[in-house]
Amino acid sequence: MTNDEPKGSALYEVLKGIDFERRQLVDKTARTGLFDLVKNEDGSYRCYSCTLCERTCPVDCIELEYCPEFPEEPFDIEAARAAALTTLPGESCGAASACVMGEAPAQFVPEIDMKLLDPVIAGIRSGTGLVEALHATQESYGYLPRKALESIADEMHMPFSRVFGVASFYAQFRLRPVGKYVIDVCMGTACHVAGAPLVVEAFCQELEIPVGGTTPDGLFTLQTVNCVGACALAPVVRVGNDETHGRMGPTDARRLVRRLRKQEVS
Repeated sequence: MTNDEPKGSALYEVLKGIDFERRQLVDKTARTGLFDLVKNEDGSYRCYSCTLCERTCPVDCIELEYCPEFPEEPFDIEAARAAALTTLPGESCGAASACVMGEAPAQFVPEIDMKLLDPVIAGIRSGTGLVEALHATQESYGYLPRKALESIADEMHMPFSRVFGVASFYAQFRLRPVGKYVIDVCMGTACHVAGAPLVVEAFCQELEIPVGGTTPDGLFTLQTVNCVGACALAPVVRVGNDETHGRMGPTDARRLVRRLRKQEVS
């Protein structure tokens, strides 16, 4: 940078020389990393306050607070609603705000009974940690609803971004609702060689959903996992935590779905 070029904020001066991870923001130059900066009319830069740095910090050393140094940006609620409704719950902050604004997301979303969170809140008051509270919440709802995460953040006097950051960091936590029957198809080496991809394809066709999706009636969620520890029974399919099926084929997969559907009707 020459002496004639306008200097940016202290944050920009620090960030521009750091080699961040290779993920880049759209339309941003190299080495911008996950930080989004706004260019002012005078040519200087300031933080956009997207909170990504706070949410992705591996040691939770960043905490953003309101700063009156700059005027607030105008918020176009109609534009935000239109952008939010183009995505599904859990895919972005925008999709989550669509739920907050009362819109109906384009996916199965169960009704949230906040009374189920009472034991979790009681546990927090008796000394339960954040991860344990998240586990208890997921056991109650099957996933981690945004309302529940907000209540946990309030009860533990933490920023919501910190609670969400922990919930989104661990793979065992689910931020999207799941069906009554969670079908896990093992895609480990033994299962893959034995025909697991064909089993997944059969489930997708029978349920009419992609991997990771939930049927509109809220009955089934289809997932793939790396290994269930039963290689001798490959291909292996697990329904929930209690039911394991070995040596599954495409026809067996379709029969399993039909049996579970018939079980719900009877």
